[in-house]
Amino acid sequence: MTAKEFLKQYEYADIRARRLREVYEMQQEKIDAIGSTLARDGLPRGSGVSRKTEDKAIKLAEAAVKWKDAELDALRVKGEVFELIRNIPGIEGEVLFERYINLRKWEEICVVLHYSWNGIHKVHRRALVMVDSILKSG
Repeated sequence: MTAKEFLKQYEYADIRARRLREVYEMQQEKIDAIGSTLARDGLPRGSGVSRKTEDKAIKLAEAAVKWKDAELDALRVKGEVFELIRNIPGIEGEVLFERYINLRKWEEICVVLHYSWNGIHKVHRRALVMVDSILKSG
């Protein structure tokens, strides 16, 4: 695994968790919409729960479990990446922290660290070499 692949693991895990949260929220909205429609029509209701409603509730619970598992995985990966970045001293470590833990864009990193675009990329290249050496030695 290259240095960049290792560092980007958290970003990918975070994206996956956000997508699964969106799936959960969409399913929740569908259930909420059905509930509000049923409650407004004023007709008497039976005491049983329909199979369709039950299936939607099961899918919602499964989506919640997937989402929470993905969030836990993202936190685990973030911890691993953070532990490695902690070992990178100076501005190189700061650039890696802003990029791969705070998930900032290059423009934001330039502003936060008061570096030019080219300067940030030079520092980033040096930092990747440092990460590569840590990964190969560990």
